[in-house]
Formats: sequence, C-alpha cells, structure tokens
Amino acid sequence: MVDWTDAQTRILIDERRNRNEEYHNLGRNRDVFWGSVATRINNEVHGSNFLEHHCKEKFRNLVRDYNAMCEYMNGSRTARRSRAGARYFDEFRSHFWERPEDPFDRIRNMNISNRRRSRRGSSPAPSIEEVERY
Repeated sequence: MVDWTDAQTRILIDERRNRNEEYHNLGRNRDVFWGSVATRINNEVHGSNFLEHHCKEKFRNLVRDYNAMCEYMNGSRTARRSRAGARYFDEFRSHFWERPEDPFDRIRNMNISNRRRSRRGSSPAPSIEEVERY
C-alpha cells in the first residue's frame, strides 16, 4: 500500500481533471497517461516515487469512495462513510472524470428519449432544431 499526502492527491486530481479529454482519447492503453501523472507528482513533491499503476489505483479508489458516499447519503444500509469520500465529495460531484458527451451521444440520447416517448404515446418527437440545440 502506498501512502499519499494531501499535496500528492491534489496533483493527481488536478491532472486527471485538466486532462480529461486527453485521457478519453487515448483508447484502452492509458498507462502512458498515468505514467505522465506519476512523473508530475514525483517532480513536484520531493521524495515521492509513484508509478503509473499507483496513480491509476488511487484515482479509482477516490471515485469508489465518492460513489460509496453517494450510497451512504441515500440511506443504503451497506454503504460506509469514508474520510476520503467525505473530503473530496463536493469536488467529485461534477463527475469530471467521465467521458464528455459528443454530438453522437446527444443524438443517441435524443433517440432513446424519443423511443420512450413513443411507447407512452405522449408528446411528439423533437424537431431538428431542438436536436441541434442540445
């Protein structure tokens, strides 16, 4: 297990947030990304010697802690409150680590919405202008 300081965790979160688009454009092999994050942390905080898998695992754990806090706050009996989950909760509420929506996602989401709407027999499908606005 690797111990992380607040300064190291801050750099990790900031790098992942600021480089989110780059992260999602890399495809499946993101070791180079995590390696560059580890190098940045090691260069800025003397005495640290992180590797890419340390950064990847730490970030995954931060997201897991955030999700556990969401379950805890929703009253789940099995969810537990964690220090990290509580500390970074507000920051992670924006879901900054998720893949940004592109035009194809917007069209897909509109199509799903239209299918649901047509099953219920309610409002008409949106116009082209409405789709382009999203």
